[in-house]
Amino acid sequence: MTFQILSLSGGGYRGLFTAEVLAQLEKQAGKPIGECFDLIAGTSIGGIIALGLGLGHTAEEIRDAFIVDGLKIFPPRPEPPKKGIRAKIALYRAVIGGPRYDGSMLRETVEKIVGAETLLGEARTRLLIPAINMTEGRVQMFKTPHAPTLRIDQHRKAADIAMATSAAPIYFPLAKVGESLFADGGLVANSPDACAVHEAIHFAGQQKDDIRILSIGTTSAGFGLPASLGTQLGPKEWLVNARIVNTVFGVQQQLVNFMMEHEFKDRYVRLDSDTSAEHAVDVGLDIATEERRRTLLALAQGCYQRACNNRFVIDALRHQPVEPDFMKARAAQTL
Repeated sequence: MTFQILSLSGGGYRGLFTAEVLAQLEKQAGKPIGECFDLIAGTSIGGIIALGLGLGHTAEEIRDAFIVDGLKIFPPRPEPPKKGIRAKIALYRAVIGGPRYDGSMLRETVEKIVGAETLLGEARTRLLIPAINMTEGRVQMFKTPHAPTLRIDQHRKAADIAMATSAAPIYFPLAKVGESLFADGGLVANSPDACAVHEAIHFAGQQKDDIRILSIGTTSAGFGLPASLGTQLGPKEWLVNARIVNTVFGVQQQLVNFMMEHEFKDRYVRLDSDTSAEHAVDVGLDIATEERRRTLLALAQGCYQRACNNRFVIDALRHQPVEPDFMKARAAQTL
């Protein structure tokens, strides 16, 4: 029996692209898109979307929340000076200062999407949300109780988990879940496709040949550096435009996507949009202006139009997942 996975990448405000692709697929399916999958995995902004879908919200609702609150989460910042004493002061502040944003508006938006008090255990499908436990120094996967050994995370607030997976270094403060502090899951699994497959096999009892994966990106922004920067890159060069973070996120996502295509062949489809050099400047992780919004929505609609007649996508939208055991147990308790 087919076991279908939806895997959503991280990418800051570029997650609007993901949400719009999902909203278009949702219209084609004629039902909430979360009801088409046996397991949903998501990292960072993809984790926020995954949590929203898993808790029964539509992709359209999630997309609209990003549109309304984008500029509140990522307010415009003045262009930093490039030369002179002001440029040096700006660099000094970037090195010794705190994160760019305090995260309060992100939290407000997250609570609109998943609820302020909603628990992960209230999800309607299996969920997998990567994050980095900085207190314990380990990778942590937040999970619904879809296996007998998975009992702790179901009692955690979904909003706390959403903040943990999206606590991107430089951009946001570390997030607290319980007594531990967390950083963005994109540092280890910005594209959580392989993590989701591992979960399906080892915790959901699935056979590899029965697994199909629909992976959705946030536009493939390049992370290469021009030769004009030379070889002696220090804090200034790596911190400009958060190059170090973008590189970490980008390289492992590229590697995972490459391996998944080879391993699963026609049982793996990645929906994304390669951006031009001009687009890459226009769709940064924390750029949420009206112009960027229009660009992301247009790219997403183009991506959907290229994919909507794909046989894999058509079959994916017709898939009827088997209800997970934790949902059956919850239903039995209400009788």
